[in-house]
This record gives sequence, C-alpha cells and structure tokens, in this order.
Amino acid sequence: MADKGWTAQTAAAAGTAAGAGAAQLGLGYGLGVIEWPVSTTAADSIWLNSLGWATWITASATVLGAVVAGRLGPDRAGQGRWRVLWRLALAAAAGLGALVSVALVALPARSAAPAPCLFSHSPQLVAVGYALIGLVIGMIVAFWAVSSAPVAANLLGTAAWLWALAIAGVIAELSTGRDLDTYLTSWQFTETGVVARYGGIYWPSALLTLTAAFLIGLIAAWPATRRGDRGLGTATSGAVGPLLVALAFLALSPLLSKSAGPLQSAYLIAPYAVLAGLGGSALIVALGRARQQRIGATPPGNPPELGPAPAATPEESPTAVGMAPPTSRVVPKPAPAPAAPAPAIPAPAAPSPQPEDSTEPAGRRWALFGKRRAEEVFAAEQAAGKISEKAAGKTGEKPAEKPGEKVAAEPAPRPRKPRARVGDDEPAADQAFDPEIAAAARPTKSPAKRAAARKEATPRSTITPPPDNPPVARINPED
Repeated sequence: MADKGWTAQTAAAAGTAAGAGAAQLGLGYGLGVIEWPVSTTAADSIWLNSLGWATWITASATVLGAVVAGRLGPDRAGQGRWRVLWRLALAAAAGLGALVSVALVALPARSAAPAPCLFSHSPQLVAVGYALIGLVIGMIVAFWAVSSAPVAANLLGTAAWLWALAIAGVIAELSTGRDLDTYLTSWQFTETGVVARYGGIYWPSALLTLTAAFLIGLIAAWPATRRGDRGLGTATSGAVGPLLVALAFLALSPLLSKSAGPLQSAYLIAPYAVLAGLGGSALIVALGRARQQRIGATPPGNPPELGPAPAATPEESPTAVGMAPPTSRVVPKPAPAPAAPAPAIPAPAAPSPQPEDSTEPAGRRWALFGKRRAEEVFAAEQAAGKISEKAAGKTGEKPAEKPGEKVAAEPAPRPRKPRARVGDDEPAADQAFDPEIAAAARPTKSPAKRAAARKEATPRSTITPPPDNPPVARINPED
C-alpha cells in the first residue's frame, strides 16, 4: 500500500509538470510572446525575451508538478529518515515531466537564425540549454517547497499574473496597431513618447511588479494563516514565485548588454520583487501571530478573575461561626452520642443529720434494726402522691387524698454546680421524683474502681459497738 502511494504521487508529479509546461508554452507560442527569430537582423531583445520565457516556464512547471503531487497524498516528509528521499523523489519526477517542455522548446528553435552578437553556438542548443537550466532551478526550488499549500498558491498566483500581463500586452498591441514586445514581468505596452526611466529602470513597470509581488504573497498566505499554519514555510511562501523569475533573469545575465532594451528594467527590478513578495507573506503571518497572542491573553467567554472574598464578621453573616442563615424551619440535628452516659441530675435530697447508722451500697439509709427513718418514708409517700397526680392529670381524674395525711414543708435543696446539658432543646427534668428511682438510675462505678475504693477506704463495722459504760439492769434494785 505504501509503494502504491509513492508510485501514484510520483506519476502525478511528472504528469502535472508535463501538462503545465506544455500548456504554458502553447499559450506563449499562440500569443507570440515566445518566438525564435529566423533572420539575423532581428533585435537581440527578441532572443532574450524568448529565452527568459522558456526558462521560467520550465522552472515553474517543475515546481508546480512537485508541489501539487505533494498535496495529493499524506505528508511523508515528517517520517524521519524518509523525508529527504521523499522530497527528492517528487522533485525528480517533476523534472522528468518537465522534459516535455524542453522538447517543445527545442523543436521550434531548430529553424531559428543564429545571433552572432549574443552567442556563437547553435540556436537550438542555446534554447535547449536554457530550458534545462530552468528545469534544474525548478527541481531545487521544488525540493524546498514541496507539500506546501501557500507555495502552490503563490506559484499559481504569480503565473496567472504574468500571463495576464502577456495577454494585456497583446490586446494593447492589437488595439493600438503598434509593434510592442511583451517581456517577462514588464508592462512595456504602457510606455509612450515620454520615457519614465531612472538608472535603466522603467518605474511604471517596476512599481507595478513590486505591488503585484507584495499582494500575491499576502493573499496566497492568508488562507493558511487563518487555518493556523503560521510557520516558516508560510512566511517565506511569498518569495517563491518572484524567485523563479529572478533566477530566470540571472541565467540571462551573461547575455544582457546595453542593447537589451526594455528587458533591462525587468532584470534590475526582479530581486526587489522577491523581497516584496517575502514581505507580503511575512506580514500576514506576523499579523496572524499577533492576533493569536491577543486571543490567548484574553480568551473570550472567560469571566474576569475575582479577588478573595472579604471575611464576614459574626454580626454580618452567621456563616462566620459555621451556621448558614435559616430560610425555613430549622430542624435540630441529633447530638452525637457521648463517650460515657451522662448521669441523670437527681433532685436534692432533704438534709439529714449524720447518725452512726449503717449505709448500704445503694445509698439507702436504715435504722438500727432494719427500719427506715420517718423522713425517708415521708419523702417516698410524697413522691408516690405526685406520680399519681400526673397519671390523674392525663386521664382527667383527681387522686383521692388519704385521710390523716400531713403536709410538711419541703426542705430547701442544696446548691449544686450546674452541669452542661446535652442539647438546649431538651425539656427540663422534673424536680420531683422518687429517691429510690434516682438512686437506682445513678451510675455506679466499675467493679475495678469499686474494689480499689474499698481497699483505700477505712473499713467500717456494720454492727453498732456496745457503749463503753452500758447500763446494768438489776433484777432487784433494792439489793
């Protein structure tokens, strides 16, 4: 598949070069811009003009064939070591196709008369030699400019401009009835009796040539620049078309003399046309790069960067303390479970003296012979009465009062240190409850801590010791 691609591209290069050369030579012979003098008295400028056209046509056909073939297939120039070989193959194929142009130059030149003032060799040999010079120039430029769309566009634009000048010259000659020679890149048909020359340069034709080279270089590179191709190839593409013309005139330089006539102006202005074309393509690439840099600096659609938000005070925004402003009814989140169960807050018990009574682990105090004290019995009965009142309040009934029940003033509670509550939304605990329930709900120490506390505490006897001087009961007190 790769060999087939190479074959197709090389064949396209040869065919395009042959067709372009034949078409341009046919147009030149038809318009009369290329003619081989059959008389020795012909002006030297006719020979020089024909040799210049033949050289440029062969060179442009070779470059155009290689460039067009390079655009037909994939770009193999970037595949490492095959890059040079691929470019050389396309240039050589285009040169083979341009041999058709050499043949079309050699055949009509057989009947040309020699020009002893210019050369001493055979006119046919001189014509073929200049056609081959154009072929070599075309191969060199094609090796540099292959697979470049801006270069192809510049070549086509330059060729169209030169042939437009030639056609305009023929039309001017037919309309005015004067015998005017159409020179390469020169607008000689505008010259009248007043000669506008300075140092051998015909300025109307020179200004037209420079302006055309600049505009062609700029316009031919503009599509590639819009596509994003802003490399060196696009920037130098404007010089390719005028360069072929300048090289063609450079090949004619050994034959140029003061008798060259109007062709001398075109010869002198050709190098400046190369600079003008280079300036046009370089300018459009520079403008494209500057525009891309402006777009990259301020990309469209992106909002401007905002500075850091000012810190909000607790009075201005509730989010400063970690809370969002409520927009609806706030449902409190359940508080996380504490690591240890919070002890219930017992109601303060009534103060009682510290008798020498025994105390059980549950905290309930008993009298000497297992009887509860009257104060604790009264507090238990009062708590039971309040519980029955709560139950009766739910059902709407009032508990009956016990006969003989005494109402005693409740002693003042002891002041206790307030403790932090789990949640602010919890209702306050009821102040009246059963001491037995509170004692049972009170958390006890772990067995290990209780054992350590018992070891450290002073052991207390659970039996009341007898008095030091107990009274002695006497059966017969009188004795």
